[in-house]
Order: sequence, then C-alpha cells, then structure tokens
Amino acid sequence: SFERDILKYAPYVEVYGGKSPLWFDYPHGSRIWLGGLDKPGKTLSSERDIILVNQAEEATLTDWEFLTRCTTGRGAVMPYAQLIGDCNPASNMHWILSRKNEGKLTFFEAVHRDNPQLWDHDKQEWTADGSHRLERLRNLTGSRYQRLYLGLWAPPEGAIYDVFDEARHKVRAFPIPIHWPRFVGVDPFGAQIAALWIAFDPTNTVLNVYREYVQPFGVTTPDHVKEILSISKNEMIQAWVGGGPSERQARADWYGAGIPLQAPPITEVWSQIDRVYNLLKEFRLVIHDNCVNLLSEIGSYARKQNKATGEFTNSIVNKDSFHSLDALRYIIAFLSQPMEQREVINKAVRIGTW
Repeated sequence: SFERDILKYAPYVEVYGGKSPLWFDYPHGSRIWLGGLDKPGKTLSSERDIILVNQAEEATLTDWEFLTRCTTGRGAVMPYAQLIGDCNPASNMHWILSRKNEGKLTFFEAVHRDNPQLWDHDKQEWTADGSHRLERLRNLTGSRYQRLYLGLWAPPEGAIYDVFDEARHKVRAFPIPIHWPRFVGVDPFGAQIAALWIAFDPTNTVLNVYREYVQPFGVTTPDHVKEILSISKNEMIQAWVGGGPSERQARADWYGAGIPLQAPPITEVWSQIDRVYNLLKEFRLVIHDNCVNLLSEIGSYARKQNKATGEFTNSIVNKDSFHSLDALRYIIAFLSQPMEQREVINKAVRIGTW
C-alpha cells in the first residue's frame, strides 16, 4: 500500500531491497525501515524516531513494550519520539483496550467516513469503492460484523472460554499471603516464552493467577530461567510444570538451567482446555488484572469455523500464538489431576518390653 498509494507521488524516493524493500531513502536524509515482529531485534536493535505498527491488534503486549524501548528519544534526531499503530477492533479484553483504560496510550477512534477512499467529504456521499466495500462488510455475521462494520470490540465467534466473565474472573491484583501454595506453568518453546504464577487460596479453594512472564524466544534458556527465578525470589514454588509431549528436550534444558520443569500429567490439548473451562465455570479460577497478556489471549481464543458448513471445529485459530494460555493449560492439568486416595490405619505397636 505504501509503494502503491504514497510513493507514486514521490519518485525521488530511493527504494533498497528489490521486490522486498528493506528501506526507503529520502533526499533530505530521512530513512523509512521495514521490519517484522517475528524477529524484531533484526531491524529494531537501535533507537528510532517513530515506529508505526500496522494492524497492532495482531501484536502482543510484549511486542509493543519491546518497541517502546526503541522509541525513548535517547538517540532520536527529531525533537520527540513516538510509537504509533493502527488497528481493527478485536476482542473486548484486548491489551490495547486495557492500556487505553489505564491511560497508558492515547486512543483515536476512526469510522468508515474518515477514509477518503470510502467517503467523499465534498459530495457528502459514499464513493463507488466505499459503497462496494461497505456492502461486503454489512453482509458479515457475528463478531466479524460487530468488529469490521460496526467498529465494536467484541468477543470472537467460537470463543473457547465463553464462560469467562470479566466482572467476576478478572480481579484486582493483591499481595499473595505467604502461606498460600504456589505453582508455575511454563510454555518453554515457541516464538515467545511464557510463565504464569498461580496461588491456591485455601479459604475458598480458588486458584489465583497473580503474575505473568512473556518474553521473545531469542533470549537463551539460562537467561529466561535466571529472570523467572529472580521474579520468584523468596517464594516457595511447589511445582514447575510445562511443555507438550514433544518438548522433552526443552524441559531437560530448563532443568539443567535451574528450573525442574516437569511434564503435565494430561497431554491431550482439549482435555487440558476442559479442565481450565470447568474451573472458570465453577468460579474457582480468577486472573489478576496485572496479567494483561493472559487476559488478552483469553479474549481472542477461538475455534476455527468450517467455511462450508458454518460449524466450529476442534482446531484453534492461530493456535501457536497463545503462549500464556498454553502455560495455563499445563499447570491446570497438573493441579486438577485425579489424586490417589490412601487410607492410613494407625495401629498401636509395642516397643520394648513394657
């Protein structure tokens, strides 16, 4: 879009990188870089004056915070540095909304009439292209209609954790009493490494997710372990659980680095999901409001829809991007496993000659 719609008016801009441009140079010395968030350090290892994130709803909060570190103004040429983004509406629990509500980002809401390709402000009518595109959006259904036509932030269709009630399941963070048992779930492999700390409230048998850790995979395992152990300082962790059936080597690497990561006793994904679902349904699992990544993932977690039949399948949309929810599945599978019951009979035993 940039080359098609903008550079046609700027023939003096030099493009470097052929069909997949890496940067654009302007005669006055400015440069526009292109980079992806799959490996942000590749192109974003230094300070930038301005970073624009297209479709920011697809980025994680961790991605956004990484980019924030690159726009502090420390090495800027311009008098100010900015991190900006554009987005379509997503889940009503998305981190963008959370940051907006906390006053941590400035949010500008645009409507279809703000787009000059769709709305002719002089004639006060839709353009031919606008009428065509809006008709297609008007014919959408469910959350796609709510998000893309009405512009609402709405839960996805086929939401997996449809029992999640933000008013009851999201609670204000509070210091965990020292006597509450604590456990950690870990997703040890993938584009991002995630860990969740869970504490058990013995007074009402409710599990509290009270802390999260999400960082890019590029950091070494020993560095992840060092950071997680530092965060857990002075806490007695009863168990570290994580990884799927194929991630035995990852668990071994974590064990060698200092965290005795064990495999969850239940390995089937939907069985793990069912256990999380049931705890939410029974209001025996709550999430502290400082776990923004996890809350954002819950709001986006959905089944794929069969385009031919309209039915929802057991496949998960963008399954590999939900690292915090994977960590949650693993630790809940451990905590909800059937426990062996044993009867202890205390018999008097004669000792000595008395």
